[in-house]
Amino acid sequence: MSSFAGRMKEYPNISLDRFDRENIHARAYFLSHCHKDHMKGLKGPLLKRKLQFSRTVRLYCSFVTKELLLSNAKYSFWEDYIVPLELESPTQISLVNEVSGEKEDILVTLLPAGHCPGSVMFLIEGCQGNVLYTGDFRLAVGDVSRMEHLHSGSRVKDLQSVYVDSTFYDPRFYQIPSRDICLNGILDLVGNWISQSPYHVVWFNCKAAYGYEYLFTNLGEEFKTQIHINNLEMFKKMPEIVHYVTTDNKTQIHACRHPKDEEYIQGHRLPCGRTAADGTPLQIISIKPSTMWFGERSKKTNVIIKTGASSYRACFSFHSSYSEIKEFLLYLKPVNIYPNVIPIGKTLTEVTHLLNQICRKQSDPEAFIYKPLGVLKRTRTDQSFVDPDSDEGLFEGVDLAPVRKKTPTQPENGQDKTPVLEQTEITYELVVEDQLLPHNYLDCTESNDEDNGQSHLIFTECEVQQDLPDSQTSSDFDIPCTPESKAPGSEELRELYRRLASGEDVFNQR
Repeated sequence: MSSFAGRMKEYPNISLDRFDRENIHARAYFLSHCHKDHMKGLKGPLLKRKLQFSRTVRLYCSFVTKELLLSNAKYSFWEDYIVPLELESPTQISLVNEVSGEKEDILVTLLPAGHCPGSVMFLIEGCQGNVLYTGDFRLAVGDVSRMEHLHSGSRVKDLQSVYVDSTFYDPRFYQIPSRDICLNGILDLVGNWISQSPYHVVWFNCKAAYGYEYLFTNLGEEFKTQIHINNLEMFKKMPEIVHYVTTDNKTQIHACRHPKDEEYIQGHRLPCGRTAADGTPLQIISIKPSTMWFGERSKKTNVIIKTGASSYRACFSFHSSYSEIKEFLLYLKPVNIYPNVIPIGKTLTEVTHLLNQICRKQSDPEAFIYKPLGVLKRTRTDQSFVDPDSDEGLFEGVDLAPVRKKTPTQPENGQDKTPVLEQTEITYELVVEDQLLPHNYLDCTESNDEDNGQSHLIFTECEVQQDLPDSQTSSDFDIPCTPESKAPGSEELRELYRRLASGEDVFNQR
C-alpha cells in the first residue's frame, strides 16, 4: 500500500497519486494507475470545486487509465479535465500560478510500469534536475536498460532522485518468480482440474477489481473460454481484454465477487450462485494469487501451494522483487532514493538505510552537477541493519536468471570517504533532510473497490525543522565599525578608486 504523500522535493508544484490535503493546491495532477491507494482524494468535493474555477489544472495519465477511471460514474466529472499522454512520448507541461501568472515548464515522459493495465512511471525533467517516480511497478532484471528515455545517447541520464515502489524491498523477497513461471503453474493446476468434467470449476479469489487481466487473457487463450466477472463496464473500450471476460456464469473459470464469498466457497457454492442445470453438485477449487504469503514462509516452496482440501495459494506478484528493485536502482544510480512504501515488518529507517547504500555518492566524480545545499551535521553512527544478499530464493524448481554483478557501493578497504572540513577536528557530512512520519500497515491488499463505509489510514508527510548554529545561518558576517569610522559616500569612493588606479598612497599616516 502506497505511503507516498504526493509531493516531490524537486517539483513541489505537482502532485502524484495523492489528491487530498496540501495536494489540492498543486498546479498539475498525475495518476500512475487506478488502484485505490493511489487515488486518495480524487473524488473529493474540494478538488471538484478547484477544477470548476481553474483554467489550467489538469490530470495527466495514460489512455488506459483514463478509460478505467471514467468507467466509474463517481469519477465522471473528471472527463473535461483529463489529458491522456502517449507512452514514451515526452510532453512539455506548463505549471501556471493562476494568481501571479508565474510559470514553470517541465518535460514529462510516461514509461511502462508493468504493474497492471495502464500503469506508468513518470520521468520529470526540468530546472531542478531529472526525477523518476515509479508508482507501482513490476520490471524484470534488464528491462530498465531497454528504456530509451532513461538514456541520453549511450549513457544513463543523470537522475537527481528516484521515488521507488519499495513494497518488496526486503531480503525476504529476494527473488520472486517471473509472471511467466507463475502463470505456467496456474495453467497446469486449472487445466488438470477442469478437464475432469464439466462440473469441475475454478474460482479465483482476486481482491482487486482489476489488475489480473494478464492472468485472465492467458487463461482464456489457453482453454478457449471466458472468465466470469461481475462487471464488464471498465473493459468496454479495451477489446484486447473484454474478449476474454464475461458476465455469463455458465463457464468453468470464475473471478466473480460477493461480500461473503469466503462463506460461499466453504459451502461449496460460487459467489455468483451458479449451480449445475441438472442439480449435480459442482466440484470447486479456489486459487488465491498473492506474494506476501509466500514471503512469510520460512522454507523454500513451490509457486503453487495447497492450503486446504480445495484451496490453493498461487504466487503472482504485481511488484518487483528485492533483487529486481536493486538491479533497477544500481543501473540508474540516482543521487537520492526515496521509498514510496514501507515494507510490512520494516521501519522507515531500515528501508531508507538499505536504499541509501545504492545512492550515488556525493564524492563520485561522475555525480550529477545539481546538488542542492543540505545541512551540515555532526557525523553519528547509525544502527546497522543486516542486508543478507543471499542467492537463496524462496522457491524450489525455479530457474531464475542470475542478478548481474555491479560495482560495490561501499568504500573499499574500509576507507572513510566522508567529506572533511579543513582545519578542524570535527568531521561533518552533507545531509539533505527528508524525514517522513513512520507508519504501520494493517493490510497490503491493493484494490480499487468502493469504500463500503470502511475507514482508511491517512498518510502524511511531516517536515522536520532544525535550528542551525549561527555559523550556518548565513555566509555573511556583520563586522561592527570602529567608533571613529564612517561609511564612505559615492564621491569619496570614486576618489579612492582613482587614487588606487594611479598608484597613490591611500593610507593616512598618523
